[in-house]
Amino acid sequence: MGVRFCVLGSGSAGNAALVMTPRAHVLIDIGFSPDQLAARMDGTGASWETLKAVVLTHTHADHLKKRTLKEIAQREIPFFCHESHAKQLQGGRYFKRLNEAGAVRLYNGREAFDAADGVRFNPLHLPHDCPPTFGFRIEAVNGDGRAVKLGYLADLGHERDGLAAAIADVDLLALEFNHDEDLERNSGRHPKLIGRVLGDEGHLSNRQAAEVFERVLKMANGSGGPRYLVQMHLSEDCNRPELAFKAAQEVVLKMGAQTKVFSTKQDLRGTVHEIA
Repeated sequence: MGVRFCVLGSGSAGNAALVMTPRAHVLIDIGFSPDQLAARMDGTGASWETLKAVVLTHTHADHLKKRTLKEIAQREIPFFCHESHAKQLQGGRYFKRLNEAGAVRLYNGREAFDAADGVRFNPLHLPHDCPPTFGFRIEAVNGDGRAVKLGYLADLGHERDGLAAAIADVDLLALEFNHDEDLERNSGRHPKLIGRVLGDEGHLSNRQAAEVFERVLKMANGSGGPRYLVQMHLSEDCNRPELAFKAAQEVVLKMGAQTKVFSTKQDLRGTVHEIA
């Protein structure tokens, strides 16, 4: 059996994704309630009962529903977060329950860590206005003992130096395609919000994300690049799936890549991708 990946939902109202191997199921972020997560996991092969770990990218509310920590504490599921995340959450009653249950696991942002048996996370520091924010290069062992490589980059305002190189060999890349720049500028939103989204610590536009994707392909060194590109965090107000897809597909055609492009939604679970 191969490694499977599924975005359970992605957008400004909630984010979560699953990494599933024959030996372990790991949840990235908890931007939904326990019941919503249970419903979105239904049919993927994962459930609250099968989860071996939860990994947090950052503490923005669309990636962390604090009352979901209560469910994690009751089930004593290991909860991996950065040292600074723990400090930000330490005053909350649900995080206290999690800590009291002995479920909190800290990562330092510099070294890789094993979230579960055969699932290794390498943190990648991302420029986003909720410091510290992390993406991950994930190595997950499939049924044949081979490590499948995944890149997970959900929230970032720009591509920092070395980021594309760190994920150049991944089999699947999950990358933010947040907004169309013209739609954002003409959205009628408050100027401060527009400035935040367009800023260096905001969110990637379709154009910026396509540029990151192109650099990844250029650094793939003959491997062909990711087999799958999963577009995340599309703005419901300032983006359209067809615009995000077009930006990525133009790169696929330009580079002669074989990458299959998929977009995710806020209100629906995404495709379960199996990587042999």
